[in-house]
Amino acid sequence: MRFFACLLIFGICCVPAGAAPTAPSGLTATALSHHTVALSWNDNSSNEAGFIIGQRIAPATMFSGIADVAAGTTSVNIINRSGNTSYEFVVVAYDANDAQSPFSNIASVTTPPGVTSSNFRAAYLQEPFSFSLTSTNPAQVTGYAISALPQGLVLNAATGAITGTPTAAGKTTGQVTITHTGNLTATAPLTLHVFVDPPGRAVPVAGPDLPALTLTTFSPSAPISLAGVFTDPDVASAARLTTDLGTLDFAFFPGSAPQTVANFLGYLNRGDFLNTIFHRNVPGFIIQAGAFRADATASAVPTQPPVINEPGITNLRGTVAMAKVGGNPDSATNQFFINLADNALNLDNQNEGFTVFARIAGNGMAVADAIAALPTRNYSAVNGALTDTPVRGVPPPAYDPTTLVRISQATVLAPLTLTALSSSPGVVSASLNGTDLTLTPHIPGTSLITLTATDLDNQSAVSTFNVTVQDAYGAWAATQSFALPADALPEADPDKDGLINLLEFVLVSPPLAGSAVPLAPLVAGNHLTLTFSLRSQLGGTTVQLQSAPATEGPWTTRWSATEGFTHPWIAGQQPQGDFSIITARDPDPLDPARRFLRLRATRP
Repeated sequence: MRFFACLLIFGICCVPAGAAPTAPSGLTATALSHHTVALSWNDNSSNEAGFIIGQRIAPATMFSGIADVAAGTTSVNIINRSGNTSYEFVVVAYDANDAQSPFSNIASVTTPPGVTSSNFRAAYLQEPFSFSLTSTNPAQVTGYAISALPQGLVLNAATGAITGTPTAAGKTTGQVTITHTGNLTATAPLTLHVFVDPPGRAVPVAGPDLPALTLTTFSPSAPISLAGVFTDPDVASAARLTTDLGTLDFAFFPGSAPQTVANFLGYLNRGDFLNTIFHRNVPGFIIQAGAFRADATASAVPTQPPVINEPGITNLRGTVAMAKVGGNPDSATNQFFINLADNALNLDNQNEGFTVFARIAGNGMAVADAIAALPTRNYSAVNGALTDTPVRGVPPPAYDPTTLVRISQATVLAPLTLTALSSSPGVVSASLNGTDLTLTPHIPGTSLITLTATDLDNQSAVSTFNVTVQDAYGAWAATQSFALPADALPEADPDKDGLINLLEFVLVSPPLAGSAVPLAPLVAGNHLTLTFSLRSQLGGTTVQLQSAPATEGPWTTRWSATEGFTHPWIAGQQPQGDFSIITARDPDPLDPARRFLRLRATRP
């Protein structure tokens, strides 16, 4: 800063004769706040190299230089002044030889009193709170007021103390008014943000057990959705980051920080976190990642528009929060950090609070602590942000991305893992595809199906239900109106149509009304053809097509239903819902030996 060429007392100035620029004129001073004064003036010189701003406070009689501004400037804001103080200012022009003009006119201003207490403060739900409003002129204060406070807090209008125990979470912004002698007031906003602890690790909750189920042999159930059977009270969504030292499971807090969670998942779903590094390690404080790739230049991950600040959950050990630019609360993009300690007093107050959007689930903090325990190295010559980068093994003197802690995978994770277990897998087996359960019955009997939901913290809930497996033929026979128990036997033929009940079951024909199914072979040319209906779900019954040179045999099996319908002896299949119309045909019309065809059904 330039200084006046000599001691200045208003009206007397030592200036080389004939060399001084013309004095500025029309100087005005306006108090913008208790700490900022705006000055403006007229520039009357054409040869000045700059201007010097002089200031004095009574009872001083001399001006002291406080600022040096460029030529052509006609206004400037003077900051860091004191509240409720009377100032006088002058402006002097100087040329390249430091010859100074006479003073401008004197501009006087009195700054108002101001509020010096911070305009943001964190409080904690159900914890005692105390904070004091302060003024630039405490000896002149006559009273304090604020337009809004969180529930549970009160202001002492005489002392300016805000005390109490917050009873509701959230952010409250009130206007502070401090009254001074002479009815002078100072105003400023005050935001009090009541933070809460992260949700506890709640055990999964099982809903009502599924109802008992009856199946028939060899007829798998339709997929049974288990989506609503279990809920996780504390985790709505999650993700897994796989690092060189292990996995980190993030349990998100979309209820508290919905935009921040969506922002993080946006980067994750685009694959932006793949092959990135933990670039910052401050043991006992935080480890930080998300911004730089494990490549030769530690290149930056492209950022999306910043997300609005959503502080609400306190920065305790094990929580995950977004990093941001100092002095700009709404500047978080892709960098996140894991709190290694309880950092609430610092991070809940700094920069209007850091947004916690997740917590580390399960045993993930052991991985975070292992990263924090690594030695660090300064690789700022490669990237200015890499001043305390954790390194696996002995840190090499030259930057080597393969020695850093890298994120190799980043995927969305289901909060609950489901398993299904059958107490009698020989009776019915259970399998899962996501949240869909399929039960496959094998033989008649009963089994208890146990469903287990395990959360990211290895806590579980259980739900059970019974499954009864009926014999498929027996279930069919129970729907018929047989007069006698003997008439229901598989080998019985109560309607005397030549088809035993087991064949009636297989052929989807009525066992008591005579069969309408043509089972007599038809000769088409030299081909022997048999057309019949075949049940789709045979319940374990074996169906075979056989041929013989005479009605008494010997019979040779030519096709079994288990072989499917792409077979030399099967000429056609017409699906009809729960059965198909099958056309069987002798594939050797040139064989002179006459053959007979029949269907045979046997039970397991």
